[in-house]
Amino acid sequence: MNPEQDNTTAVLDELVVDTHHLGAVRHVLGELHIEDAVKDAIPEFDLTLLTLKHGDTQNPVTDLDPVLTEVRARLAGRSGGWTPLIGKNRKMGHVFGAYPQTKSQAFWNPMPATHEGPWIQGDAGQGVRVGMVDTKIYQHSQLPKTSVHASEHDWFTKDRQGTSYFEEGHGVFVAGLILKTAPGATVVPRAALGPDGKAEAWEVVKKLATFLADKPEDRVHLIVMANGCRTHDGQPPLILERAVERLSPHITVVAAAGNHGGFLGMTSSLITRNSATWPAALPGVIAAGVPDLPDPDPTTHYSPDLPWVTHIVQPEVDDTFTSTYLDSATVTMFKGDPATDLITGYATWRGTSCAAAYLGGLIAAEMPSSGMDAAQALARVVAGPLVDEFAWPRPTP
Repeated sequence: MNPEQDNTTAVLDELVVDTHHLGAVRHVLGELHIEDAVKDAIPEFDLTLLTLKHGDTQNPVTDLDPVLTEVRARLAGRSGGWTPLIGKNRKMGHVFGAYPQTKSQAFWNPMPATHEGPWIQGDAGQGVRVGMVDTKIYQHSQLPKTSVHASEHDWFTKDRQGTSYFEEGHGVFVAGLILKTAPGATVVPRAALGPDGKAEAWEVVKKLATFLADKPEDRVHLIVMANGCRTHDGQPPLILERAVERLSPHITVVAAAGNHGGFLGMTSSLITRNSATWPAALPGVIAAGVPDLPDPDPTTHYSPDLPWVTHIVQPEVDDTFTSTYLDSATVTMFKGDPATDLITGYATWRGTSCAAAYLGGLIAAEMPSSGMDAAQALARVVAGPLVDEFAWPRPTP
């Protein structure tokens, strides 16, 4: 992935609408001679996905912004300023490589690591269910299926003599960090991101809806979102905002703050170091960042210094975390560079994705199945040495 790549580009012919407002939106689309078709729906969140095309030419709509503006303006003029809940289907990706980064991609590459003995030791967090939406989870020998409640779709098996793309190890890395800190917990993964660590936001939100669709007794206690997206106008995507709004009364969301704070300018995709990361910046979400690195170069201070960040997580060693990873013979890095030393099944990585997973595990470890909720557990975690509440602006070293 090119560090300058726009990870927030919308799928411009797909419109997301609050299902209750569908009739009004369709009426105005008809006035604009735009035809729509229902592509998908998420009943749990009352959302409908439409594809659009121009009625005169039958060509797909290639610029959704003017359509959004006109639909809102017409309905606001007729409804005393009221506008429908409508938005775009945006791209999402995990924060290691999907966002504009501060230096070369090598800074974000996983590095070889080893581990002695069993990975899961102890029973902290027993009975707690931790959801995660990420890449498919690798069938790692140190993560027994009793600790990972995944469907057949959520698992993948790689030929150990074959080649994998480095992003494919993100899901198992996140799961391993959760279980490293909460070995008694159960990880419930939902695979939404592709092998390149990206997905349409709609697919991510569909997976989030499955957690709400579960029977209350089968629901997860918290969800780790080691991924996100950004918007050019700084406003939250409708579907992520709706998902968190519906999930929050039942399930706590821990999200990565993003790896972009040190970027000193603007990328070709019009993203800056001050761009909010969604869902991390939404109210009620626990947004996990990391401390500034012990480096005088400000571009290495990638965790955002922004008021919506809620907590800072201390990395395990220097600025990195170690977790379970792929054990393919060759892992292809950014720009196609091969790495043949990532064969141990473990890796060291850096980023706020790691912080979100680590914090999610710490919270789960403090939540016995009989009582403590995530908010109470978070308060106990903050009282310890590994996590601090974020103070904005960040004090100058």
